[in-house]
Amino acid sequence: MKKHLVSVLIFTSMLLVLPTYSTAAELAEDLLEKSLISHLRGHILLVVGGDWFQGKEKILEIRQDEKDLDSVIVKVQVVTFQGPHSPPYMQEIITFNIQGHKIIPIDYFNKVIPESDWSTFNIP
Repeated sequence: MKKHLVSVLIFTSMLLVLPTYSTAAELAEDLLEKSLISHLRGHILLVVGGDWFQGKEKILEIRQDEKDLDSVIVKVQVVTFQGPHSPPYMQEIITFNIQGHKIIPIDYFNKVIPESDWSTFNIP
């Protein structure tokens, strides 16, 4: 009886002490997004023509092109700045068509981010 009680206590304490990890699917999704952003960095630079908060890029949408099933449409958001991380900060949304190794920007949108919205974009 004592062995059984000790075993239950040890098992319970292990469950409470062991760290929780993300599911494999979440890890794979994060890894894929980081890899895709890394692959797109040069193309993002060609479109925005300046610096942005690297590491804070956001993939807004990934979908298959309806007209060409071999193409993927990826919409990415970056926040650019002028000077040494100083305003004006710009929200830049670029849509890329990716077909094999060809990456073509097909749409571009930008707007100035008002100071009241800086926290939304995690701007320091």
